[in-house]
Amino acid sequence: MTESFSILCDQVRLSGVLHLPDGIQNKKVPLIVLLHGFVGSKVGEHRLFVKAARNFSEKGYAVFRFDFSGCGESDGDYADVTVTKQLKEVQVVLDYVSNLKEVDANNIILIGHSLGGAVASLTAAGNQQIRKLILWSPVAKPYEDIVAIVGDTALQTARILGLFDYNGFYVSQHFLDDLKSHHPLEAIRSYEGQLLVIHAAEDEDVPKENAVYYTESLKRGSTVNIRYIKEANHTFASYSFEEKLFEETIRWLEKSEVHSGEVAL
Repeated sequence: MTESFSILCDQVRLSGVLHLPDGIQNKKVPLIVLLHGFVGSKVGEHRLFVKAARNFSEKGYAVFRFDFSGCGESDGDYADVTVTKQLKEVQVVLDYVSNLKEVDANNIILIGHSLGGAVASLTAAGNQQIRKLILWSPVAKPYEDIVAIVGDTALQTARILGLFDYNGFYVSQHFLDDLKSHHPLEAIRSYEGQLLVIHAAEDEDVPKENAVYYTESLKRGSTVNIRYIKEANHTFASYSFEEKLFEETIRWLEKSEVHSGEVAL
């Protein structure tokens, strides 16, 4: 079961899709919200987020995936994107979907991939709505990690022209400057929920050491787990990598439900 949504944030319409498990009439179920990364979309490379949403909904979860402004089917242009704007958009989405009749507003899970992992961490910090946080190959140091991806030539172009073309997306100097103001490793210290970090072992874009950085940043005594997907690249681009990613995610979710004293699905 899927339903399309258009959510308004500062006069910009964000395109989203809700996946619901079968047979939940008059029931409220846990909700997973998926956050895509840099110049990404709610579909994901090799349809990663579509496959993830279908997989998780089959396991009994509601799943909401959406496009940040300037991405996918949402309004806006990537030249106007900043992480600051994305943080506001995530909160607007969370406020909206937590009020859906099928959603258990007390059991919201945030999953972020790549830059979406940094956005997820910044959102979860101090946010009582987020019960569990899952990071897939997350960016940990936004400015440094993104600069490593786009390269020095792009930086020089942005300084001169105010933006540069990255794979058909205009990325602004303002976007780069804004990255410097966000520090997810510091922010996550105030997160009090459970954390799972799954990193691609052969990540070519984001250092796999980021998984350790995140776990070391949490308060002592916090519930945290790290998993690595052997041979996987940054987007987990093979069926075997995807299957392992989904399997590790669901296994941890189900285990965390039991250990937290909640009713298992």
